[in-house]
Amino acid sequence: MPVSLYGQTADMDEINAIAANHGIAVIEDAAQSLGADYKGRKSCNLSTIGCTSFFPSKPLGCYGDGGAIFTSDDSLAQAMREIRTHGQERRYYHTRVGVGGRMDSIQCAVVLGKMERFDWELQQRAMIAKRYATLLEPLRQRLIIPEVRPDRTSVFAQYTIQSTQRSALQAGLKARGIPTAVHYPMALHHQPAYAAMFSGQTFPVAERLAREVLSLPMHSDLDHLSQEQIVDALRSVLQIAA
Repeated sequence: MPVSLYGQTADMDEINAIAANHGIAVIEDAAQSLGADYKGRKSCNLSTIGCTSFFPSKPLGCYGDGGAIFTSDDSLAQAMREIRTHGQERRYYHTRVGVGGRMDSIQCAVVLGKMERFDWELQQRAMIAKRYATLLEPLRQRLIIPEVRPDRTSVFAQYTIQSTQRSALQAGLKARGIPTAVHYPMALHHQPAYAAMFSGQTFPVAERLAREVLSLPMHSDLDHLSQEQIVDALRSVLQIAA
């Protein structure tokens, strides 16, 4: 289950090839990449199953809980439809054990309404990310900024930088009224649910990223002046932390 994190898809062709050699299916977690392109195809259409979230903070979000699953396999699609409605093939005829997995009507209405401007929002996010990259370019010696590979696009669910001075940056930005977030502060193998499974093992890249990632404000209505103020504040904090 590869995760297309922060808005850019994973290396799906390579992942699919490895899975095919072992005879297993691939489920793309596209909760943060809905709308992104990968070699001319859309995220959620890159593997056996694609799934996304409509949680409010996602690129296409409703006002509560919601999500969708995508597949080109008719038998899987039928099974998914049945599972989400208590295992019903038709009314009062249950072919399998299922769940109550339908979205509330109000959340469906919100998503359908927001889809009308979804393409515009993705264009805005791309422009805002490009502007961030330009403004942050002079700080490259102190920060790692996001890069998009040439064979794909990103919807920039977050704009996440990396810094060895994350705590100082986060505290300094907070003092200047600029919110930030850490996605995600703990590597998966350190989570209590998995710690025993990976006891004694180290994953240095995941551990480093958990220490260094910091997400700056990112949304489709972020204006030029706000971005300049964010980067000015970031520059000021870096100077103090130097």
